[in-house]
Amino acid sequence: MSSERYERLRNMKPTREPDAGPSRSGARAGEAGTAGPGGDPEALREPDETLEPLLRDQGGILQKREGYRFSLDALLLASLVPRLHGAARHQAGIRYADLGTGSGIIPILLSKWNDCLTGLGVEIQPALASMARRNMKLHGLEERFQVLCADLKDLPARFPRGSFDWVTINPPYRKLHSGRMNPDPQKALARHELAATLKDICSVIGYLLRQKGRAFLIYPASRLAGLFSEMTEAGLAPKVLRPVYPRAGEKACWVLVEAVRGGG
Repeated sequence: MSSERYERLRNMKPTREPDAGPSRSGARAGEAGTAGPGGDPEALREPDETLEPLLRDQGGILQKREGYRFSLDALLLASLVPRLHGAARHQAGIRYADLGTGSGIIPILLSKWNDCLTGLGVEIQPALASMARRNMKLHGLEERFQVLCADLKDLPARFPRGSFDWVTINPPYRKLHSGRMNPDPQKALARHELAATLKDICSVIGYLLRQKGRAFLIYPASRLAGLFSEMTEAGLAPKVLRPVYPRAGEKACWVLVEAVRGGG
């Protein structure tokens, strides 16, 4: 990704803070806006959540006031699939899973690109899984996307091998004992390998994908060698690599990766 595009995305605010001013609909972040496909958004919001506008008038999304909140990396990952597979925009029958779905932001954005897409969001944290389900209802997607509150390491016991065509994941970036551990448990689980290691994640993806199925993820550029090693061991062949540069002349901070199961 070019530094210019990165800067444009970085400077855009995908969400508003609770004290932000009115949105285009006239509602402040955390207040109910116009009713979406799922009815009155305010009825879906818990007291510790805000209702915030998505980019480009794509509706709203519930986020935690404190704790986990999606960031730029999730938006970059959601943009990868349409850029690589534009011909699949209206393709039906794609079996799709988003691992560590959080608020459900990635399936929501992909559903706006492909109005036939159906699938599964997996989230280990009950509060986030509940919020993701309500976000699906907010966007009228409750019949298209199921949200499963589960540890991704348990998925091989719940699904046959090769159950999915596509998998997306924005995994934790840091090893268990590296860097400062965030005191907020939601943020800590999202950022550190507390619940699953990179090896665990790649192994589960390799199990869930059918032969020639595709995985899409974003990961720190500094850990790229380790990522490729674990992917190879899990039978995943990296096919597309797109570095994300914070500014011109600087090293890549992230890499967007597409891998193919049994791709050779």
